Amino acid sequence: MKTYTLYIHDDRYSVPSLDAVIVRDDERACEVGRNRLVASPHYRLVEVWEDDRFIDKFERAIATDLA
Repeated sequence: MKTYTLYIHDDRYSVPSLDAVIVRDDERACEVGRNRLVASPHYRLVEVWEDDRFIDKFERAIATDLA
């Protein structure tokens, strides 16, 4: 098992929140990161890190009204 850090960028705060997750591998850490992004409409971006190694990021699509 490995410990990963999720940096959760929330539109209500100026700095990201941190959450540590313990999972078996990068693939599972990314799955948790994607699931975390959809957990709140305020979450705009979730970054997945293992120590100082960047794994991936997941970003919410922002709809724009061009009408």
